[in-house]
Amino acid sequence: MDWQQFFPSLRQRSRTVGTWNFTLVLMAVGVISSWGCDDVRFTENPIQIDTFQQTPNPMVDILWVVDNSGTMSDERAQLGEKFDQFMAKLLESGADYHIGIVSTDTDDPAHSGRLQGDPKVITPATPDPKAAFAANVQLPETDSRVERGLDAMRLALGEDLLSGDNSGFLRANASLFVIVISDENDHSIGPVEYYSRWLEHLKGAGNENTVSMSAIVGQSPDGCAGAEAGDRYLHVQVDTGGLFHSICSEDYGPIVEELGINAAGLRRKFYLSEGAQADTIQVLNYSDQDQACQSQGECSGDKICAAGHHCADVLEEATGQVGVWSYEEGDNSVFFLHDFIPDPGSFIEVAYFKQGI
Repeated sequence: MDWQQFFPSLRQRSRTVGTWNFTLVLMAVGVISSWGCDDVRFTENPIQIDTFQQTPNPMVDILWVVDNSGTMSDERAQLGEKFDQFMAKLLESGADYHIGIVSTDTDDPAHSGRLQGDPKVITPATPDPKAAFAANVQLPETDSRVERGLDAMRLALGEDLLSGDNSGFLRANASLFVIVISDENDHSIGPVEYYSRWLEHLKGAGNENTVSMSAIVGQSPDGCAGAEAGDRYLHVQVDTGGLFHSICSEDYGPIVEELGINAAGLRRKFYLSEGAQADTIQVLNYSDQDQACQSQGECSGDKICAAGHHCADVLEEATGQVGVWSYEEGDNSVFFLHDFIPDPGSFIEVAYFKQGI
């Protein structure tokens, strides 16, 4: 592979460091030799290439946590009406899905994290999933004035209800996608960090990437017309890599469509194996159907011959609304933004210089 073509940053370095091209070639194979014939030393390869495969046959369990206070009737109706766009994205992905709905009411024993509606779990076998969701989301209005959406989520996914009223919803080998819609902030007892950690650890160590919470709430810090800021929900949303949309949007169509893409179990976040020098990261995307290659000259247009020996698209780093990925230094990951998400079964190749080398 022509590393200077793969890493635009290398071209700049080669102009400022005259011996960089020579040492790069040697270091890329892990060997630096001194000028003495018998003195050969080995050094760590400074370049790391991580290859990920997008979920080929996604399985996802989707829990909607819906505010059932009186002020939310219009939002619940619009959500039901637009659910066909959500379902269209799920069906397009070929996902095997379970969908359940709980309310934010944890005072009423008939709610308190219990799945609502009939059927309680909507699956691909449900005769008319759109109609079932539209009916289930029209929850009876609560008498409680305290919305505890995070606690309702915890109860719904806790062992007591999963072995009882909510049995059959959560599957061990499926991704979990929680979506909260509320026009008020969460009033669950306890620090919000507890709910982030609890949700991230629900699937066990190493599976944090399969769980997220998205929020359709009032934006921080002041909310929007008719809705206060959902700061506690937004905290968990950021911590788990979910999506945010304003509940004051006039049209929920684009919102539920994007949520459908994510709820399909297709990953947006990919954790790197080594600490990365942020300015050297390059991201490629290809599939088994893309042209095979051994060298750059075999790829046409702007495609690059990836380490996986397929001609790949170079994905642009995000700047404003341009580009599709960003580097999240806090958890050393590449995160895909906006409406881009790698296709099922496709490969994501991330190359970078390691930190400290």
